[in-house]
Amino acid sequence: MRNRRQRTVGKMPARRTQAPPDVRQSGERFRLLVESVIDYAILMLDPEGRVVSWNAGAERLKGYRASEIIGQHFSRFYPPEDVERHKPEYELEKAAADGRLEDEGWRVRKDGSIFWANVVITALRDESGTLHGFGKVTRDLTERKRAEEEIRQLNDDLRRRTEELTSTNADLEAFSYSVAHDLRAPLRQVLGFSKILTEDYGPQLDPGARRCLDRVQSGAQQMGRLVDDLLNLAKVGRQPLSREITSLNVVLDAALQELAPECSGRSIEWHIRDLFSTQCDPGLMKQVFVNLLSNALKYTRPRDPAVVEVGQTTGKDEPVVFIRDNGVGFDMQHAGKLFGVFQRLHKARDFEGTGVGLATVERIIRKHGGRVWAEAEPDRGAMFCFTVGPATR
Repeated sequence: MRNRRQRTVGKMPARRTQAPPDVRQSGERFRLLVESVIDYAILMLDPEGRVVSWNAGAERLKGYRASEIIGQHFSRFYPPEDVERHKPEYELEKAAADGRLEDEGWRVRKDGSIFWANVVITALRDESGTLHGFGKVTRDLTERKRAEEEIRQLNDDLRRRTEELTSTNADLEAFSYSVAHDLRAPLRQVLGFSKILTEDYGPQLDPGARRCLDRVQSGAQQMGRLVDDLLNLAKVGRQPLSREITSLNVVLDAALQELAPECSGRSIEWHIRDLFSTQCDPGLMKQVFVNLLSNALKYTRPRDPAVVEVGQTTGKDEPVVFIRDNGVGFDMQHAGKLFGVFQRLHKARDFEGTGVGLATVERIIRKHGGRVWAEAEPDRGAMFCFTVGPATR
């Protein structure tokens, strides 16, 4: 019988576990990716806050080469006042406790210059929860911060100028009201004494003197209308809004009743459509309709018949009221002057007026938060449109 040599089977030597090639390649690619990023500073810190890795973005943003900063505490990126109040240590404690911390603030480069940074610090723990350090990503937001500061400064300047303009407008309104009010007394004297002259001495005056006296009275009456319009414009600026749910058809009817004397003896075709109800000041809104309808009546005087249409249409966000006529119209290149005080597009000898009525309309509509505009063609009529807010049911 052949002797069989026994083989002693012992334990095999332990083999070191190696990561699969694809995992090693993936890790290498990730390392290369992080190191080559130049728009973000991406670095690792040990649990005490010392720098243990440094990428190209960190070098570009902070100015240190890896050989200069590895092993240094990250607090050197903070302004002295932040270091004194232990902000770097607090941020690490907060990140360790919450897992993550995000902050924006000033940071310091190697050359001492500062930049506005967005910083995210993430705690790095293993499966057992042991803290191994922190990942830190920093972005330079200096340009955004500068733009925000410029916008804030512009807003502050705009707010200050608005306050100054509001104060100036209030002063001008008070001045206009005072001047217009004070002009009433001497105007009454001019009109009163010229009337006495006409009644008592009219027959004794020669035709030239009589014409002069008539022109004095006409001018004083026109000045009186202007004073009244200025007082009304100033009143609109000073008067607080008293909003209530109002049917615009009711307001329109009241305006038409007031204008009845202007319609007497004329051939006028009225086309009145249903209008909506809205939150507005009914007294001021009546003034809008009176002024716009009076405007339509004036500029349709050469027409027989005159046609005036009042209705509503749907705007982008809210209903629009329109007043359309078949009057003399105007050239749209001058439309920008329409709502200015004392601005007139027609000669005074052709159409009377003070140039304040449309300015009053614009002031009232703007006070309601709406807008007013016009569309027209010469000799083909005009249409005035305005908004005052959403319709109510």
